[in-house]
Amino acid sequence: MSTRDLPMDLYDALAPYGIKLMLYLPARTPSDDPDVGDILGDPAPIYDHLATQDFQAKWESIIQEWSDRYGSKVAGWWFDGTYNNGAQYGKPDISQAYTDYTKAHNFQTFAAAAKHGNANAIVAFDPGLAVDLPMTTHADYITGEQNQLSILPSQANAAPYTRWIGGIQWSETAYQGNDWNSFGLKYTTPYIVDYLSKVTNQNGVLSFGPHVDKTGNINAPQLAQLVAIKNGLLGKGPGVQVTDDADAAFTYTGTWGTSIPSGTGYYSNTGHFTKTPGSYVQYAFNGTNVVWSGVKGPDHGTADVYIDNVLDQSVNLYAANRFVDTEIYSKTGLTPGSHTIKIVARSDKDAASTDYYVEVDRMNVTTGMPTATDDAASGIAYSGTWPTSIPTGTGYYGDTGHFSTTSASYAQYTFTGKSIEWYGVLGPDHGKADVYIDGTLDQTVDLYNAERYIDTLLYTKRDLSAGSHTIKIVARSDRNASSVGSYVEVDRFNVSQGTPVVTRDDTHPSWNYAGTWLTSVSGVDYYKHTGHYTTTAGSYAEASFTGTSVEWVGKLDADHGKADVYIDGTLDRTVDLYSPNRHTGITVYSKQDLPSGNHTIKIVARSDKNVIATNYYVEVDALIYQ
Repeated sequence: MSTRDLPMDLYDALAPYGIKLMLYLPARTPSDDPDVGDILGDPAPIYDHLATQDFQAKWESIIQEWSDRYGSKVAGWWFDGTYNNGAQYGKPDISQAYTDYTKAHNFQTFAAAAKHGNANAIVAFDPGLAVDLPMTTHADYITGEQNQLSILPSQANAAPYTRWIGGIQWSETAYQGNDWNSFGLKYTTPYIVDYLSKVTNQNGVLSFGPHVDKTGNINAPQLAQLVAIKNGLLGKGPGVQVTDDADAAFTYTGTWGTSIPSGTGYYSNTGHFTKTPGSYVQYAFNGTNVVWSGVKGPDHGTADVYIDNVLDQSVNLYAANRFVDTEIYSKTGLTPGSHTIKIVARSDKDAASTDYYVEVDRMNVTTGMPTATDDAASGIAYSGTWPTSIPTGTGYYGDTGHFSTTSASYAQYTFTGKSIEWYGVLGPDHGKADVYIDGTLDQTVDLYNAERYIDTLLYTKRDLSAGSHTIKIVARSDRNASSVGSYVEVDRFNVSQGTPVVTRDDTHPSWNYAGTWLTSVSGVDYYKHTGHYTTTAGSYAEASFTGTSVEWVGKLDADHGKADVYIDGTLDRTVDLYSPNRHTGITVYSKQDLPSGNHTIKIVARSDKNVIATNYYVEVDALIYQ
């Protein structure tokens, strides 16, 4: 029998980092230990029977003893298995065992036992797949479960969306993988960021459950996604548009200086500042989240922040120490579309501050992922000859496609957004097309390539004005001298309200592979089911991109080595690709906050490896950039 005090060990490990401990326990006896159920008189199977008063008395006494033992070391108690949704599974509503307050033992006495040693502890009872209403007012959190991230606090609340529903905090739990404590990624990162933005903007709470192994390590792809979610909510990484304070998109009114000390950490080495009350700056954007980054310091004042002309928050910029290019204010969960943030310098300040400075360094806007429109959608107009008999199951988006070999045939699509992407096919039998934006020729695209690439990015137009635009693709009569045909294909259009997020497969012709690279990978977990790999030191993969952030998607495994990653010719990081478990399609490297413009990423296989790795594999699956 173990004599280890696990909760105490957990507290001792977490306390130095200021992390609070909450214990997760069953409301009934542990299902893996039937002897305990027999001893305590808990009828089995527990989901077919209500908890008896005799069992509740014994279980409450155990919980109370633990509460007294740990006191304030345990900040909360979460009890699973008090579900009120048994009827949908042909089971009884087992929460009824706790809702009869005429009996000696119920939710009230259960909660009192948990709080006996710490009156400030949080208590939560799990209602199962229900998050809209609490089962009891004797809990602090609802803690319902979802297997689809779709329910919002507003469905059981009304604006201004106070955090309380029936006196209880709206919250829910969800698994990150394919089930509780399982591998995989059930949701895309942009989807989670968008959903969490809405939840937090409505004062809700989400607890996300990744896979954690017996050593306490979080599954590597899930940990990477958690980091990406944090960055997305903070306004960093793909899906986020960064605008420097010196950009013409900012409008400054009043007295603003720009003589910041160079080389001191300001974004792009620029900054605007004021200490004149009433001076303000405005920035219009398209997106769902916005983050204002500036400076906090001992000589800084206060500012009012307005969103769409409504005061949202007054911000105190005082800090005992100086922090440059730091997050000052964020707003999440805005409706997709156009918004304006306005920052107004106030006349008051923190009592400890020596001056009234207010500074603007940059804005980060979450623009969201592009909206895809399939070639078969009714909004796309085709003129001339456009057959649709593409081979099914071959990788076309939506398993559909339009093609033409007839000169002057065109496809036209009217959209609302600030950028658009045309996806189609490159191949040895493909011709050329002229692309018009709002009636003006923008680019002639050569669709020839020695290898065939389906559903690949052919054309991008960025930085359009907000509003309605039209793209027109016209088949030309000429073609590349190496081409054996004149095909022009339309597979889909991607429209973004901001700068688009682009995923470039490893097979895209823009990649430059030098050295020894093989492509015989298999598995649906690879992006587009393809990948490049090498074990030869010095072999490299290089790609150019336009944007402010980039991610290298690859693979971690027990037989993987190390790689150096260069950005614009400068070594940025050495990446160790070893993992005791196989993780495919994972972001193994990311770089944010690059200056807007053209950049190059270079991935170079190294001659060394982790001491416990069994080989030197380096893999390239895709590049994600914005």
